[in-house]
This record gives sequence, structure tokens and C-alpha cells, in this order.
Amino acid sequence: MRYALTLLLVLLTVWVSTGCNTPTTSRITGAIRYFNIRAEIAPRHLIAQIGDEIRWQNLNSHPVTLRMLEDSDPALLACDKGFKQFGVLQDTVTIAPLQSVSLCFLKPGTIRFNVWLDADNPQGAMTPTGTIRVEPSSPRRNS
Repeated sequence: MRYALTLLLVLLTVWVSTGCNTPTTSRITGAIRYFNIRAEIAPRHLIAQIGDEIRWQNLNSHPVTLRMLEDSDPALLACDKGFKQFGVLQDTVTIAPLQSVSLCFLKPGTIRFNVWLDADNPQGAMTPTGTIRVEPSSPRRNS
């Protein structure tokens, strides 16, 4: 019994510590693309491939709010971290100081988002709209 409990705790720790922790397909590339959030977001425009993990990092000492401007269809995602609450995908998330959230997209397209720099004030300062252009995966070359 003690061995089973120890094994369960180890597996749970590994599962929680992974980046995008809800994979639904094997199309995840393993590549991570970052948006760094300070007084602005950097970069403001990002090009990624299908299956790349897009990670928003709050580098501030206070929480921020991220809102996706496109429809949040769970069928278009290969993974998510921080976007589900009670099993439901949210299009608005609060990112705690020095924490991150992430998504992996399954289809090509353009995704837009905004970041409010004061999570408690939706009328407050907001970054310019950021964009992600998700492109089809490039074919791998044999060397």
C-alpha cells in the first residue's frame, strides 16, 4: 500500500510539473514559444507551428488578466495549462506574478489576445493586441 501511494504521488508530481499538461493528441511538437508580459508583451506578434506550446509568462510582481479574442473551441487545442476551470475552457484567465499559462493549437489560423496589466481593473491599462499566427507543421527532412 505504501509503495502504491508513493508511486501515485510521484506520478502526480510529474503530471503537474509538465508544461501543457492536458495533451489530447500526439501532434504536440515539444517546441515552446513565449510571450513575456511586463508593461508590454514581447514579442507582440508570434509565428508558431501546429502543436507548438504557446506560453504567456507574467514577469510582473502583480497578477495580470489575459483574454483570448477568438472563440475558445476545445477541439482546436492539443493542450492547455491554466485555461480550464471545473473542466470548462475559459477565454479569460488571471496569471499570478511570475507564473504562466499555455495553449497548443491543432489548426492553422490567427489568434488575437489582450493583456490587462491590473487584473482587478478591467478598465485599466491594457497592452496592444497580440497575435499568434499558427502555421501548418513543416515537413521533416531526412538527413
